[in-house]
Amino acid sequence: MTLSDLHEYRPDHQCNALPGNDLPPVPGGWVERTIEIAGHALSLALPASPDALLDDPEVLKAHERDEYMPYWAYLWPASIHMAGAVLRQAWAPGTAALELGAGVGLVGLAGLQAGLAVTFSDYDATSVDLCLHNARRLGFSTAQGKILDWRRLPAETYPVLLGCELLYEDRNHDLLIDVFHNLLAPGGTAWFGDGGRARAERFCRLLIEAGYRYDLIDEQGQPLSQLRVGRYQLIQVQRA
Repeated sequence: MTLSDLHEYRPDHQCNALPGNDLPPVPGGWVERTIEIAGHALSLALPASPDALLDDPEVLKAHERDEYMPYWAYLWPASIHMAGAVLRQAWAPGTAALELGAGVGLVGLAGLQAGLAVTFSDYDATSVDLCLHNARRLGFSTAQGKILDWRRLPAETYPVLLGCELLYEDRNHDLLIDVFHNLLAPGGTAWFGDGGRARAERFCRLLIEAGYRYDLIDEQGQPLSQLRVGRYQLIQVQRA
């Protein structure tokens, strides 16, 4: 199996042991990377060879059981654009935010830098461990994390929901609508970074049918008049 057609990954610095490393071993090991976004330098650890996870026996078993794929291990290009949008936003300090499908945690790390009180969530426990590891490396020792299955939602709400590259499969769309119904606080907003996937149109149609409205923003922070395919867009969702 390979996902190299979806994302070209070029690590900056290969290392066998990260400083203060408390991460579990993964196929291919870990790598350090620093990304400059909106005047901030975000240093994070992430899998050095994400495709190596695809042939891991435990991943193959999980795929047979639940069609699981280790998408969390990739630094998706859309997350860099979305992290910039989060950093440029004037959030009220301490506003609680939940990152959905956090992956390596770049968007949530940007949220922490911007003053949000971020809880990282993912279906995969290794992802959550990685996000908290990266938060601690940046000095955010109070960041929270939780393993979250969208089919079993907790009884809590957040004024801000963040997610990036979550619209690639139709089966996720109805689940995300349920996430909004259950986890988005009254008056809250949900931000979704999208790489211009064709399935985004279906998702946005479901949003309208479910009583939500959305705005579209490009990588420069300017409004878009319509969805586009093949190029990044930020979908900002609120209750209608």
